[in-house]
Amino acid sequence: MATRTSASGSSARPVVILTEEDTRQRKDIAAYLEGEGFSVVEAGDSDEALSRLKDRPEALGFVTDAHVPGSIDGFELARRVRERHPALAVVLVSGHSDASSGPVPEGGAFVAKPYLLEHLAPTLRRLIGG
Repeated sequence: MATRTSASGSSARPVVILTEEDTRQRKDIAAYLEGEGFSVVEAGDSDEALSRLKDRPEALGFVTDAHVPGSIDGFELARRVRERHPALAVVLVSGHSDASSGPVPEGGAFVAKPYLLEHLAPTLRRLIGG
């Protein structure tokens, strides 16, 4: 897993922005990722996600549902994030059938819902390290 090192030389947990409108599901996913060694910054919609990313430029990962509320949907959110931060690991998730053939940004990954949480951390690690 990729990590950042602070000026004092200690390793920090990789920061991941998580965008999911369902609060309970978002909390469950965040708890899982934190247990897997990530530091999670939560967002409930696309506008909040972009704001969180602006506030946390050290983020290495970005997870969004394809159908989040806000001024743009998750597909456009993922595209913009990859365009502005090409090194950022972007994972797009969805339970809708249209998402599997949707526009996943180059270098990103798609995970279909329902998914086992155990699939999310390895996908992030692969993208962050790769």
